[in-house]
Amino acid sequence: MTHIGEIRFIGAPPRSGTAQAAAYRAVAGAACVPMRPPPFVLGPAPAALLWDMFADIEAPAAGVYDIEDVTVAPTGIPIRNGIAFYGEQFMQPECHVAHLAARLNREDLPIRHVPGPLAVMCGPAHETWGHWLTDLMPCLWLLRAAGYDLATLRFLVPWDLRDFGAALLALCGIRAEQCVVYQYWQEIIRTDLLVLPTFMRAGNRFATCFAEATAWWTARARAAAGVTAAGPSRLLLSRGNAPKQRTLENRATIEAAAADAGYMVVRPEEKTIAEQIALFAGARIIVGEYGSALHNSVFAPPGTLVCGLRGTSRHPSLVQTGIATALGQDAAYVLGDTEGQDIVQRFSIEPRAFARALRILDALDQQRPPAIPIRAGINPAKKAGAPPLDPVMRAAHDGGRGGKATRLPR
Repeated sequence: MTHIGEIRFIGAPPRSGTAQAAAYRAVAGAACVPMRPPPFVLGPAPAALLWDMFADIEAPAAGVYDIEDVTVAPTGIPIRNGIAFYGEQFMQPECHVAHLAARLNREDLPIRHVPGPLAVMCGPAHETWGHWLTDLMPCLWLLRAAGYDLATLRFLVPWDLRDFGAALLALCGIRAEQCVVYQYWQEIIRTDLLVLPTFMRAGNRFATCFAEATAWWTARARAAAGVTAAGPSRLLLSRGNAPKQRTLENRATIEAAAADAGYMVVRPEEKTIAEQIALFAGARIIVGEYGSALHNSVFAPPGTLVCGLRGTSRHPSLVQTGIATALGQDAAYVLGDTEGQDIVQRFSIEPRAFARALRILDALDQQRPPAIPIRAGINPAKKAGAPPLDPVMRAAHDGGRGGKATRLPR
């Protein structure tokens, strides 16, 4: 039985005494980088949302922990010597880990030993497409930058891994036999060496290496999927088939207005991954209800205009602005009124405001040079003048055996 007697913060870079018998491979340092301002925000913008849009300026550090002789709890939480570790960059807040620890202490789950090294490829919301695009897939580049051989490394994946998650891993060269399936809440995994990459996101902000990481894995996915042609330049993404957690009540009116303005109305979840990659590869303007589908902008070129339709609640945050800041895109918003802390939301977009947004997007698009659609093998970060890698990350990326390792106290 695994007993948890303490919960302790694990950061990146680590604090002294974070974990016993652990090392941290630094890949990118924290930085102060202002958010890329939106070209416009239409609708009732509350002060709290504007604060999130402009005041979140701390880009997080990114790296990889190597932790010896450790057990792994559900959602990838490491436990060693009765201590469960939490951290924002693992999307594991203290309250979540405390709740999980209390449940684990009540249950007597069997322990299965898996030889290391074993890399964690799971976390909260692993069932969500958008989290794979922004959080999990960039971890492959991070592991590679830290010196791990992706062709031989094994990955801990949840038993309920979605088909799209397995497909994305396969497109990036991760074979099924490399994946160790974890029956969380039915067993505890113990391994000699746990390889725990940080996510590149803290709140709405992404690490300075996110553009390079995204360019790397999306280029591999495009090549493996055989994407050779780009889709239409203007897209309207519909959440008509999405969970009803956030409902645009006048969806039909908005979609009809977009179609009349020359936008292709699509439901990305109805398409294969290869079709989605091709769909966004040539996009110049992407408009859509806020959610995972909008995060497909990671497949679009730098300079793409993205316009999110969402409520005024702080949930589901402003990750799209963080993506735009990192990838050299622009994220605008048209807002419909909702309560400040609502999770389940119903809102409408004022048709007049949406019509004005389409006119602004058209004017902005006409001011831009012709876009270069992304094709297989092209790394858009190289062509778009993305921020250079810091020296530690560059040394790791150029073929060394890993980022700077910091031994933590035993």
